Amino acid sequence: MYYKDTFNSLIKNSKLKRSYELSMALLSIIIIIMIILEYMNTLSLKETEIMDITDNVITIVFAIDYFTRLILSKNKKEFFKHNIIDLIAIIPFNSIFQVARILKITRLARLTKIFKVFRLLRVFVLLEKFKKNMDDFFKTNNFHYAVWITFTTVIIGAVGMYLAEGRSFTDSLWWSFVTVTTVGYGDISPSTTSGRIIAAILMLVGIGFLGILTGTISTFFIKQEKEELPSLKNETIEMIKSRLNNYENLTNDDLDFICNLIQSLKHE
Repeated sequence: MYYKDTFNSLIKNSKLKRSYELSMALLSIIIIIMIILEYMNTLSLKETEIMDITDNVITIVFAIDYFTRLILSKNKKEFFKHNIIDLIAIIPFNSIFQVARILKITRLARLTKIFKVFRLLRVFVLLEKFKKNMDDFFKTNNFHYAVWITFTTVIIGAVGMYLAEGRSFTDSLWWSFVTVTTVGYGDISPSTTSGRIIAAILMLVGIGFLGILTGTISTFFIKQEKEELPSLKNETIEMIKSRLNNYENLTNDDLDFICNLIQSLKHE
């Protein structure tokens, strides 16, 4: 049998896997942020519609991921048992609410609060699903300290806005959040000198956070590659040994493949 994969292609596949896992983790974080914003009750109707669409799109991505892995798994029963968390994560709660309202299903509408509890549960489900990857990511470059500093700054900024501008705390928190992300919708703007100083500090913290985030993502991938490289080399060497132990049955294509692997290992 001729194997097309070489050691370099194995490394490439490993990078793709890490990129895929990180992408799924980032989608989870987006969902969590949207759920938090939803509970703050500060979104306009248009913003709520955009978030519902985003939530549905991300849920579809999670569903494709789940059912693809289910189809490819050899033991469907074991896969289902060990991936209940993934199944909960793909329940389209927003769509359920919308259908209940459109069809005016009274009993289902009465369960809205219960569904909201399950949506909150979804936050913990997503956090648990990518716990290891997220732990590794947040520890890179001590990124967790940057997150806590930014989070604390947002809260302090919201309190400052509340005291300086006399707005409600939820409006102040929303303004503080969008300001630190450097988005700034413009629906709320400070009119006092102290409010503008707070806004400037939040913007600077936000710019610094984005810079740290970009550097952390790069460092995370480089670090993961360095950690996985020895393991890939050992797996490849073991595979070569197992093929050579059965050298009587090797074809010319198999020998070429083994030579390519050895050359790839030598140049790494």
